[in-house]
Amino acid sequence: MGRRLATRLTGDGHLPTGWVGRRARCPGPPREAGVGNMTRLVGRGLAAPLVAAALLTAPATAHATAPAPKEATRTIEWVAVLKSHTKPARVREGADWTTYAHLHLKARDGRPGKKIGDTTAHCAAILVNQRGHVTQCSRVLRTDAGHLSLTETMDRYGKGPHSAPAAVTGGTGAYADAEGEATVVLHGDIATFRIVLDD
Repeated sequence: MGRRLATRLTGDGHLPTGWVGRRARCPGPPREAGVGNMTRLVGRGLAAPLVAAALLTAPATAHATAPAPKEATRTIEWVAVLKSHTKPARVREGADWTTYAHLHLKARDGRPGKKIGDTTAHCAAILVNQRGHVTQCSRVLRTDAGHLSLTETMDRYGKGPHSAPAAVTGGTGAYADAEGEATVVLHGDIATFRIVLDD
């Protein structure tokens, strides 16, 4: 730097014209990208808020929330064999009737197994058309362990089988405070119930 400056001096020791106000630059070590910006931010007191914001928006992979455990359920499969009913031969809209059936455990082949109780139902035709009718039924399934109550609305179009989802509306004994849902399938004189209870 000294030599170059000396070569630029004129005989009377003054800088040549055009050098007035010009600053000599000395090469220095390269700066890392972003270091200068961070240094200026630190000087202005802005680095801490930026770091805090970055931490807040970073994905919390180390503290991932565990999935909620599934609720325990209990499945019951029963079969009812119709014994009597008061359903009219020709169903009209608004007509109602009752049924009575024996309740059995469902065997492995799907047939009625051991008899465990009985079931009653009260049904009403809420819609009648050329294809058939729609019924709303309330059922009580009775066993020595307790009773279960179901209600469903079913489309009974054609010869069947007919099926519908049902709500578990309550119970007694071993089924006290029962909640859950069921599937009811009617095929001739046989009704099958697949009941899923929330424990």
